[in-house]
Amino acid sequence: MVTLYITRHGETEWNLQKRMQGWCDSPLTIAGVKAAHALGKRLASISFNAVYASPSGRTVDTAQIICQNRQLPIFFKQQLKEIHVGEWQGMRAEDIKERYPQQYDAYYNDPLHYHSIEGESFLQVLERSVSLIDEITTKYDADATVLIVTHAVVKKLLIVYFNNQSIAHVWEPPFIHGTSLTIVHIDDGCVTIELIGDTSHIAQEALSY
Repeated sequence: MVTLYITRHGETEWNLQKRMQGWCDSPLTIAGVKAAHALGKRLASISFNAVYASPSGRTVDTAQIICQNRQLPIFFKQQLKEIHVGEWQGMRAEDIKERYPQQYDAYYNDPLHYHSIEGESFLQVLERSVSLIDEITTKYDADATVLIVTHAVVKKLLIVYFNNQSIAHVWEPPFIHGTSLTIVHIDDGCVTIELIGDTSHIAQEALSY
C-alpha cells in the first residue's frame, strides 16, 4: 500500500489579491510561510520515501519549508503544476468575470465544459496529474509514503478522481485551503481516503503565538 500525503502550497500575495496565478507565480505571505512550517511540524514524525512537488515557486518554497532539515529526495514535476488559465493569469477575479463572463461562469459552474482560449481544460489537468500518481504507485513498493505538494485545482481534481466522480463535482466542498492536508491510501488499485483538506495544524500553530 502506498500512502500519499497531498497538500497545497501556502497562501500567496496573489491569493490575497484574488488574482489568478495558474502558471504564473507570486511569493508566499507571512501567513503562508507560518502554515508551511506548521505542516512541517505536523509531519515531522512521518518517514517519507520521497517528495513530489510542482516546479512553481510557491510550491517549491512550501515543500522546502515542510522538509526543512530533513534529507528527503524532492522531485519537481510539471504534471503537478496548477491549471494553466491562459489569458486570465495575473488578472483579478472581478476583472475576469467582467471581461470573460461566459468562460468564467463555465469555470465555476460547468467545469466539465470549460475551455480556455490559451490555457488548459480541467480534463487535461486531470490526465497529467493522474499520470504522475500512476507513476508513483508503480515506482514505490508497498508501505511507501510520499508527500505531494501541488495546487488547489490539481488537488481538487485528484480528490474527484480518488472518489470516482466526474469533473463536474470538482468545486464541491470542502474548500482546499493553503497547506491543508489530504491523506490517501492506494493498495493494488483500491483507494481509501483517510482525510480531506484538514487544517488543524494551522489552528494549533496560531495557539503557539
